[in-house]
Parts: sequence; structure tokens; C-alpha cells
Amino acid sequence: MLNNPDDPRSCVCFLLSRAAQAAQRHLRTLLEPYGLTPAQYLIIECLWVKDGLAAKTLVDLLKFDSATLTGLIDRLERSEFVRRERDPEDRRAIRVCLTDKAKELKDELRKLRFRANEEILRDFPKRQRDALKSALVTLISKDEPIISLNK
Repeated sequence: MLNNPDDPRSCVCFLLSRAAQAAQRHLRTLLEPYGLTPAQYLIIECLWVKDGLAAKTLVDLLKFDSATLTGLIDRLERSEFVRRERDPEDRRAIRVCLTDKAKELKDELRKLRFRANEEILRDFPKRQRDALKSALVTLISKDEPIISLNK
């Protein structure tokens, strides 16, 4: 299959898409009891690194369009994981802040992410896990540099 140019399953785009679907499905199952989706969890994870990020920064960081991010934040706000605040320096800008609920669940939810990573990659030796992650970062950064939260 992998070396057959007539088999669409040999296409890197197909393989990456299927791998992403499988990983997302696995993480979604673990997050379901918390009422979170993988995309919502990504927002929370970014805010654990740097709380109070501007919505525009989250759009740039996560590569969501503005409408998608707005919907995700709306649902996170209704579930009391985040709240919106006006930026004191630019009243047009919105900052997204964690609630106490999200802060209190940090250790528990991060353990789920670590568990998901471990389960998804369990059939790979450590060297291959590291190589896969490195290859994915290289592939992503070819398109656009990865933005750091630690600016």
C-alpha cells in the first residue's frame, strides 16, 4: 500500500489526516466526562501557559479562524472554564482568562493529555516517538513558524 502510487492510502495527506482523526478521537473520549472537546482543551492548555491571552493571539497560535474560536470560547464560557475580559490597554481587544474551575482541573486534565499521548504512541519505541514529533514540527513549521507562548 505505502509504495503503490495508485493507492490513495499511500498519500501523505491521507495518512496524516487519518492519524489526526485517530488521535483526536482518542483524546475526545478521555475529555468527554469533562464536557470538553480537543479544540476547547487546546485553548485551556494555552491559557495554563499564559493566562489572559488576547483572542487574536489564540487565533494566530492555534490556527483557528475567528468565528471558530468565538464559538469555542462561547462554549467554554458557558461551561465556566473561561471568561472574557476587555483589554485595559485596548478596549476593542478581548482577553480570554481561566476561571478557578479550569485552574483547579489543570493537573487532572494534563494527566489525561499525557495518558492520551502515551496510549496513542505506545507501539512506538522512544526513538521513533521523538522522531515522529520532530518530523511533525518540521512539517508544520515549513508552512509557518510555530508561535511560542513564552514571549
